[in-house]
Amino acid sequence: MKLKLVIAVLAILWVGMILAIGMESVVKFKTPTLTKPVAFDVGRVVFGAFNKAQMAILLLMIICAFFAALLPFDKGLIAAITLILLLQIMWLFPELSHRVDLILNNSKPSPTYKHGLYGFLEIAILLLLFVLGMRLIS
Repeated sequence: MKLKLVIAVLAILWVGMILAIGMESVVKFKTPTLTKPVAFDVGRVVFGAFNKAQMAILLLMIICAFFAALLPFDKGLIAAITLILLLQIMWLFPELSHRVDLILNNSKPSPTYKHGLYGFLEIAILLLLFVLGMRLIS
């Protein structure tokens, strides 16, 4: 199997995972019997596991990209995805996780832009993955 096709399949699979996790996030907060603190805690656990899955897929993509004859633009897409994911995992996720700890301890943290930024970056990854997948399939 061509390595470019493997990268494309991984990219499109990852797009599907992002869409699914986004739907889970919306549905979770519309569940009437689920309290917000518990929903935040569930979200933290789900996104923690999702971050590990994303890192695994990214690692596979990078390994394939190392051996595939990718154009510089496609390598740039993978580099941008890597940078964004690292920002999310190493900076934003710990910050948001700390906010969940505060909420679970009956504290009310002050408003922050970081949750919105995390969502914006997730959309950016989704778009970059979609472009990468479509470019490598064609």
